Amino acid sequence: MATDSRCIVLAQSLVLLLAATGVCFGQGAIVSSAGPVHRGMGGASTAAPISALGALYWNPATISGMEHGELEVGMDVLFTQHRIDSSYSPYSGSTEAEPGTYPIPNIGWVHHLENSPVTIGLSVNAVAGFKTNLQSSLTNPVLLPQPYGLGQVSSEASFLQIAPVLSYAVTDQFSIGGGPIVTSGQVGIEPFVFDSANANRTYSSGRSSRYHWGGGLQLGAYYIANDAWRFGASFKSPSWMESFEFYGEDENGAPRQMSADIDLPMIVSLGTAYAGFDKWLLALDLRYIDYANADGFGDPAEFDSTGRLKGLDWSSIMSVAIGAQRALGERTFIRCGYSYNQNPIQDSESFYNVATPLIYEHTLSVGGSYQLNETLALNMAYSHFFENSRTGPIVNPVAGPLPGSSVTNEMQANVLSFGILMRQ
Repeated sequence: MATDSRCIVLAQSLVLLLAATGVCFGQGAIVSSAGPVHRGMGGASTAAPISALGALYWNPATISGMEHGELEVGMDVLFTQHRIDSSYSPYSGSTEAEPGTYPIPNIGWVHHLENSPVTIGLSVNAVAGFKTNLQSSLTNPVLLPQPYGLGQVSSEASFLQIAPVLSYAVTDQFSIGGGPIVTSGQVGIEPFVFDSANANRTYSSGRSSRYHWGGGLQLGAYYIANDAWRFGASFKSPSWMESFEFYGEDENGAPRQMSADIDLPMIVSLGTAYAGFDKWLLALDLRYIDYANADGFGDPAEFDSTGRLKGLDWSSIMSVAIGAQRALGERTFIRCGYSYNQNPIQDSESFYNVATPLIYEHTLSVGGSYQLNETLALNMAYSHFFENSRTGPIVNPVAGPLPGSSVTNEMQANVLSFGILMRQ
């Protein structure tokens, strides 16, 4: 009973914290892992349910394969470095962003119903987002004051998903699962180029008028072939969001209302895991993220006659994640993982993504757990997102790409993750 009370208090506290959370990213705008155990495995979990958060994040059917019900809470702390270099004769300059650090909490709960093939679960995760903050500049051409450049660039978006899950064990070896996904999102962008320019060719800043809501669904299957091999597959539909409404100002300071359509993409995952080596677990995930058909992300990067940018023109991508876990005795586990994803942003689109420079491709992770007793474990992990860059021309909304111009986005990040896991 004391353990149940602690679980309830932790769950309530974390849900309150999630309401004010920042954002993280990994595979484009999509967060690649949830919690320190999952992060230590490089995000591979479609067929490797070794923790509640990891099992719930990529394949709801795998919770039937967990040995115990559990509550897992995790906190990621993200550190990013973003730099913009641009040139257009006779100007050139470099500007460092100051996005700061911010927390990304997650919670996952799994419970096996007694004498039943049904397992239920609930996850609350920060699943997507971006953030940067660049001061205007008198020497960096792309950041010259409006209307000659973009001026100050500030962006922040966070998407939170609440996902209740039911998994049914058809046999001892095969289970299916799924459930609805409820998504809440907030977006702020300055300058707001996704609606028409003001009469003086400047753009208003834009902050979403409230949290906006949407939803989708997820389905999964999990198969235990034998003591060594497991296989999994899952499907996450797009999160169809209501149209985002933004408050801004026109050239005279009078209020104006703007809007943009932004959905989260469809994701398909396939995975396998191997436990045939003593004290080892190996996992591999393949993933397809359909940015090209997601509103906002996949719409063409073109300015219309009013100066409105139609979209970011992101490409759909494939990603791979591999992870390994080794038991050191009965209480200690160590993990390592690596993930690679194709870049959704092409060089020619560097200008359009100054506020959304999510260009990571390679990520290396390490982690570990220590079992304090039969019911409580401490978990930690660290991920490094290696520096990457994209370079393309500066684009004028009227004249198009400027000959001889150049804008380069460079970004890298580090994530420290920690948390606890309580088994029933």
